[in-house]
Amino acid sequence: RKRPKPLRTVVAWRGRAEWDQVMVGLYCGDSRLQQDALDRVSAWKSRYGPKMPLAVDCTAELICCKVLDSSGKLKSHELILSYGLALVRFVNLITERKQKSVSIPLRQLAREVNIPVWVVDLRHELTHGKLPRLALCRKGECHQQLPW
Repeated sequence: RKRPKPLRTVVAWRGRAEWDQVMVGLYCGDSRLQQDALDRVSAWKSRYGPKMPLAVDCTAELICCKVLDSSGKLKSHELILSYGLALVRFVNLITERKQKSVSIPLRQLAREVNIPVWVVDLRHELTHGKLPRLALCRKGECHQQLPW
């Protein structure tokens, strides 16, 4: 009796080595290498379209904010909007994964996945209040890493 072959999943990256290279590039801190990794993620998105893992997309958005910030090409207000959208998407993604059929408070969900409460408050302010200072958005981005 033959065992069935495992199903193969089609992905946008060439293999584990490319995946690892991009992850290292995104988190390395060198803006040139980060930009190379962001370009690779962009190529993945063009190949994979709406099936692109949201965690990869959110990570790329957060890193893109850092790269844009260090480039000096955006004004303070534009950076706040960029960081804000990336942080809102990040918190929503992480907490939605934990959400069950019963609504659980966002602060509780965030605690369960080790997101500091002040980041949840920042997300709330970005979504429902007035825009925070750029320094607070930068601080929020620095504390986030998505578990791919």
